[in-house]
Amino acid sequence: MSMNRSDGERGQALVIMAIFLTVVLAGAAMVIDGGNAMAQQRGTQNASDAAALAGALVIAEKMSGDSRVDADVVTAIANSFANNGSTTMGTSYYVSFAQAIVGTVGRGGSIPAEADGVKVLGQRTFDTFLAGIAGQSTWTAGAEATAIAGGLRSSCAANDGCGVMPVTFSIPITTCDGSSRPLRLTVDWPLTTLNTALADTNGDLMSIVPLCKNGPGGVGWLDFGCGSNLESVILNPCHGAFDIPTWLHTEPGNANNVESAMNTYQDTVIVVPMFDATCREVPSTGLPADCTDAGNGNNIWYHIPRFAHFLLKEAYISGNDSGPCNSGPGQPYIGGNGGTSCFKGWFVRYITEGRVGEWEPCDEDVDTDCVEEPSF
Repeated sequence: MSMNRSDGERGQALVIMAIFLTVVLAGAAMVIDGGNAMAQQRGTQNASDAAALAGALVIAEKMSGDSRVDADVVTAIANSFANNGSTTMGTSYYVSFAQAIVGTVGRGGSIPAEADGVKVLGQRTFDTFLAGIAGQSTWTAGAEATAIAGGLRSSCAANDGCGVMPVTFSIPITTCDGSSRPLRLTVDWPLTTLNTALADTNGDLMSIVPLCKNGPGGVGWLDFGCGSNLESVILNPCHGAFDIPTWLHTEPGNANNVESAMNTYQDTVIVVPMFDATCREVPSTGLPADCTDAGNGNNIWYHIPRFAHFLLKEAYISGNDSGPCNSGPGQPYIGGNGGTSCFKGWFVRYITEGRVGEWEPCDEDVDTDCVEEPSF
């Protein structure tokens, strides 16, 4: 028996070609389907993150006093997954601030009292491109995410990089009337971006924040309890972390001699507390609405619900600056008798939340400094 040599060589070539094509297809499948799987995994993780945040938001609303139950959490999580092309995978759980499981989402009834957040597992099934040759026409990506709702605790301390100036601005726009008393308007200060402020060479968007002589005006000087005088606290911020909201006390003494120190921050973004109320004594509830004496002069407390980033153009606080404080650039003009001090600059960002801690509901008959607003 004999065999044609050329036929044998052709048979070997076919086997080699088949092996080569298999390797090529496997490599292509690894690149194409593997790359798609990574993209789908990222998408599933994003969807799980969004669903966890949606569930935590419902819990934050419950902490704020709104009527929310387990069904609201279920709906929020399911809708978020659907909006992001994914579904839940298995069971979602309620968790405490320490992320211990305290209940199961979907059991009905009320949200567990000790629940501070949710833990969800999401999945997404997707078609393959070349892996179907090996019988794998679909793959599934899964991801886990946890989101916690808590109480706003504080902005960071000076040694953590948060140098807050010992001065507070009024949240509503303030000017001075004819007798240099503060006159609050009904609108907030104009807010712009840092890049826009830097490009505002004509000062069209600049704010003039006044220091009126009578009563707590547009500006108040604060005592952080960490420096011998205002100048040292301005030049070397030394405060600790601030709760949000908080009450800060005035700094006694003459502030007219700190203009030079303040102007070392010209063309620099400074962090400034913003106040919405004053009081002779901090109310037992901690709420401005319960203040019985709004106070006047140097011995008062300012209620601070937020902080601001302020790009300082110049501080006029020597007490003899009626010219620049009553003329552009910037607005509104002070225009009051004795309204001779002001800050000029741009509000470029508001800070309304800081570090988040475990939520503690307020008992107004007991707590004097509990957290009033939840976040996550």
